Amino acid sequence: MSAYIKNTVHLQIVAALIITPLLILAVGDYPQRTLLKDFLSFTTIVAFSMLLGLLYLARTNKCILNQIKASKLIGLHKLIGYTAVTILLLHPFLLVIPRFYEAGVAPVEAFTTIITTFTSTGVVLGLIAWSLILLISITSLLRTRLPFKYTTWRVIHGALALLCILCAACHVLYLGRHTDVSMTVFIVMLSTGGIYLLLKSYAFQEQKAGEKI
Repeated sequence: MSAYIKNTVHLQIVAALIITPLLILAVGDYPQRTLLKDFLSFTTIVAFSMLLGLLYLARTNKCILNQIKASKLIGLHKLIGYTAVTILLLHPFLLVIPRFYEAGVAPVEAFTTIITTFTSTGVVLGLIAWSLILLISITSLLRTRLPFKYTTWRVIHGALALLCILCAACHVLYLGRHTDVSMTVFIVMLSTGGIYLLLKSYAFQEQKAGEKI
């Protein structure tokens, strides 16, 4: 059984982070929209699910290290991270693509409205999450050039990820068109579990540091 789990761990990851949200979307009773809008929405939701999955696909998760070698885990973390981050950084721009094919508000006007609507809690949380994603991306790409030790960078990376997940999850729950009960439960469970793993890892590291002192 253990060998089977190790051999299928990549399929399990795909099932958890991609197939599960797509199944929830497939069976959900949502208002009918154009194929383009649904495709953009589904792509964004899957990307967000992948972003949440990064909390589990990290060396802070000792269970996953029993299934995947650390070197392969880091490679998988980067692959999923870069893919999800690219899609989510494009998210504000993807929102206005349908405006090129519809009458009414022009794409530029729609985009300006999105990024300047500070009276909406959901929008503000989304802008904060987007900024944090950009900051995480830059600090990850430039990690070797930053004046930090690797251990310090990992703490900063984790703290930024924690804030980003909290803001992004609340943004999705506030404004998401597809956040029915099933999707809400999925997002809350995935977010809560990942945050717990991250905080538990940091608490363990602090405990070990205290014991050395």
